[in-house]
Amino acid sequence: MPEINIQQTGHQKDIAVDLRSLHASEFSGVESFAVNVLEELLGDDRENVYKLFYNGYQPKQFEYFHFINAQYKQTRIPNRLLNLSLKFFGYPKLEKLTGPCDVLFMPNWNMLAVQPETKVVLTVHDLSPLVVPQFYNIKARVWHWFINIPKLLKRADKLIAVSEFTKTSLIKKLKVPAEKITVAPLGVDHENYHPNLKIDRLREVRNSYGLPGDFVLFLGTVEPRKNLARLIEAIETQANPISLVIAGRLGWKYGPLLKQIERSPKRRFIKLLGYVPEADKPYIMKLARVFAYPSMYEGFGLPVLEAMAVGTPVLTSNVSSLPEVAGDSALLVNPYNVSEIADGLKRLHTDTQLREHYIAKGLERSNQFTWSKCAVIVKSVIH
Repeated sequence: MPEINIQQTGHQKDIAVDLRSLHASEFSGVESFAVNVLEELLGDDRENVYKLFYNGYQPKQFEYFHFINAQYKQTRIPNRLLNLSLKFFGYPKLEKLTGPCDVLFMPNWNMLAVQPETKVVLTVHDLSPLVVPQFYNIKARVWHWFINIPKLLKRADKLIAVSEFTKTSLIKKLKVPAEKITVAPLGVDHENYHPNLKIDRLREVRNSYGLPGDFVLFLGTVEPRKNLARLIEAIETQANPISLVIAGRLGWKYGPLLKQIERSPKRRFIKLLGYVPEADKPYIMKLARVFAYPSMYEGFGLPVLEAMAVGTPVLTSNVSSLPEVAGDSALLVNPYNVSEIADGLKRLHTDTQLREHYIAKGLERSNQFTWSKCAVIVKSVIH
């Protein structure tokens, strides 16, 4: 991921940034991208003005965006009313809410109405709503239809894809011209994700969550494409019991998974934590003996790199973006093959030499991904 040298233009631009994707208090890869990239942009780019737009009935404070070049534009229109108006009437135009802007930067797709002359830069994290819609519930599928993703992609002047896999998907599945797409891989927050975490804080986190001594960890939204059903089956096949900790908010279509856990013969070895605050994530990852991320579809897969960064060996899938992100620094398995997942877990759990190999490779790999590199590429596209 080479750094891109950006020439200053000498002309101040008004850049509107759509922060509606930050309405949730719980962070995923989308929110991490929006917050970290914008922090980097605001700290580095003092030539231009960033108009940060957010809509919500409850006012929201963005303490991480307190920069002299940031202007806040918050509206309190009920979101359903705003979305219906944008969808069916193309009103209000974003410029009416933010003031004049040269560029609109969208960290994620959303309902949109802008003037024809406004340049739109849209970030595409994955194409799962179009490629694997069966993994979503009816509510999510209706929302994806409502925002009309193909139309958004066509309106955007430039697209930022978070991986080569996502770029290739845009080209092959939606016939998007390659020259319209720039790849900006996500980054790791190395201030918080590193191998030398404080021992007393590790002990505190272990006790507060009641974590077992040795365990396999999954951390992410609990939803069908994360493949937790097969991960649990792989845990159940182990001759010597291995504890599984599942951390992350309940997303959608999780009912069958909860029933599977309830009925599992290894139920007492499976622990559900629910949503974990950002501050606790690196410590839980560090405490795990193995980090397992056997997802069936990802646009990037940031938790894989975060686990590597704290020094935990990783097992992940050999499909979608995950081989691109993990490289040769994780044990790759077929996510549809339970015995392959089970064998990989056993090896990473017991083979000291293999563990040390992937720990060392993972630390080296994760260091290649930073938010500053990602922001440099984003900035080059916006300008």
